[in-house]
Amino acid sequence: MTEIQGAAYCAAEDDLRVIVDSHARRLDGLEDDVDTLKSGQSAMMERLISIEAQGQERERNRAAQAQDMRNALTSLTQQLAEQTGAQKRQNQLAEDSLHRWRKLAVIAGLLCTVSAAVGSTLLSDQEVASTIWVLWLHLREPWDMPVQGASHAGP
Repeated sequence: MTEIQGAAYCAAEDDLRVIVDSHARRLDGLEDDVDTLKSGQSAMMERLISIEAQGQERERNRAAQAQDMRNALTSLTQQLAEQTGAQKRQNQLAEDSLHRWRKLAVIAGLLCTVSAAVGSTLLSDQEVASTIWVLWLHLREPWDMPVQGASHAGP
């Protein structure tokens, strides 16, 4: 090999070293960029996992709230049914009591009517009336009482 060839070889070798060093620096930069992207991607994945976990937690909370709401509505419905049933029973008892009182009132009215009819029939007879007033009650007959303040003019 001649000196010119050796010099060309040295220059080419230096050029290659510069190129390789340039490529190495670029590769180091790319590796740094890839590491940065990987760390960013890892952070994004962690954030995505966190968001997903929060979403699942919200969904569980919503499901629990919905179940609580269903339970409350069921309980309220049962209470309303019990209240309505109790009111119906109270109304039925009150209606039965009213029906009994009506029967008693009708019977009492009939008894009063019959006794009034019998009494008026008996008291319309002069002999029966006299017997009741004088013999049983030991009173004077109302029609035999003297009228006060009346003047007795006559023969």
